[in-house]
Amino acid sequence: MSENDYKIDPTAFGLFLVAVVSLPLAVLQLKDEGVPTSGFFTLMGLLIILVSYIAYRNGSNFGFIVFGLVGAAVALTGIGMGEWENITFGIVFLMAIPWSISIKTPKALTCICLTTALIFLTVGLSTVIGGDYWNWLIGISAAANFIFNIYLSYALALEGKIPVY
Repeated sequence: MSENDYKIDPTAFGLFLVAVVSLPLAVLQLKDEGVPTSGFFTLMGLLIILVSYIAYRNGSNFGFIVFGLVGAAVALTGIGMGEWENITFGIVFLMAIPWSISIKTPKALTCICLTTALIFLTVGLSTVIGGDYWNWLIGISAAANFIFNIYLSYALALEGKIPVY
C-alpha cells in the first residue's frame, strides 16, 4: 500500500484545535483577565493550518479554505494582528456562511462560522469603537464557539455515536 491509500478526515482534529483556542479566550475574557499568550495563538494557528493542508490533500475545498483562514487568523493573532485585520477576517467568516449552507454542511459548522466571525468582529470593533463591555461580547462569542466546536468534533470523532447536526 502506498501512503495515499489511507485517507484521514482532519475535520474533527481541526475542530478540537479551534475548541482549544476558544475556551481559554472565553474564560479569560469573561473574567476580564486578558487573552491567552501570543505563543499559544501562534502555535495553535500553525496546527490549524496543518489541518487545512490535510483537508486540501483529501480534496475538501471547504475544509481547506475555512481551516486555512482560521489558522491564518489565529496565527496572526499571536503575531499581533490589528483591529481592521480582525474585522476583515470576521467579514470573510460571515461570507463563508452562505457557502456552508449551500453545500449542506452540518448546521453546527455553519454556527461555528458565525461564532468565529463574531469573535473576530468583536475583537476588532472593541478597538475601533472602544468601551469596557467588549470582553463580555468576545467571551460569550468564544464560549459559543467552544460549545459548537467541541460538540461537532466529538460527533465526528465518535462516528455516529452522537448525532451530527
